[in-house]
Amino acid sequence: MTGPKRFLATFLVLSLALSVTPTKAKTANVMVGVKQNMHAELIAPDAGGPYPGILLLHTSGGLEQADIDYGQRLSQQGYVVLVPAFLSTYGISPRYRATTFTTDAEPIYADFVAALDMLAHNPQVAGSKLGAIGFSNGGYFAMWLAATGKVQAGVSYYGAVSGAGTDRSLSRFKSAFNKSSAPVLILHGMDDGTVPVIAAQHLGSIVASAGSPYEIKLYDGAGHLFDRTPGSPPDSAAANDAWQRTVAFFGKYLKTK
Repeated sequence: MTGPKRFLATFLVLSLALSVTPTKAKTANVMVGVKQNMHAELIAPDAGGPYPGILLLHTSGGLEQADIDYGQRLSQQGYVVLVPAFLSTYGISPRYRATTFTTDAEPIYADFVAALDMLAHNPQVAGSKLGAIGFSNGGYFAMWLAATGKVQAGVSYYGAVSGAGTDRSLSRFKSAFNKSSAPVLILHGMDDGTVPVIAAQHLGSIVASAGSPYEIKLYDGAGHLFDRTPGSPPDSAAANDAWQRTVAFFGKYLKTK
């Protein structure tokens, strides 16, 4: 292909890319959950669709600006992102985060399933294309939702998959993952002093044994919250790589054909 034909083909490709890639996001405060009593931020491309939907789950520190910022970045990649403030709904402080994985685990999980249903029925969302991404505490639930097939892809950033030490054998995931579970991406720092890397490695072995698709990346020198500590070179490199892997992973499993 030469001359005018090549120019026309290039122009058409660029025009199509510009027409489907959102450049701005709109936000709204919504209520989600079984009882519709959980505050959440809905972040969506300014127009167009349908787009895949993603449930973004925060750390034991509660909903932070870093979560909203990450949701904005995902929206710019062509996703509708729902970010619930789930710990505040249950009155759980970081000090008592263990209840998230024990007495409150099932109700929180049920709230997330209800939130996903609401997301699926959003007119801007391709309802059959849903993902979950979680950070530390939220990573636990992102993996649980993927294991039980409530989403089509799940991502864990330094996920607290041992339930803050309440389930060191990862029994919930041993019983939940199977060959029909959704693919998962596990991202963890080798120097994580909050959730030891052995928990991520153990999860990887469980998923592998179940025959479910998964990817795992362990970062040398990176600690807990590595995507939120830009001053540390190992963490910054890990954050950049993790972002690229996340975009590629969601693109592979969620983008509409």
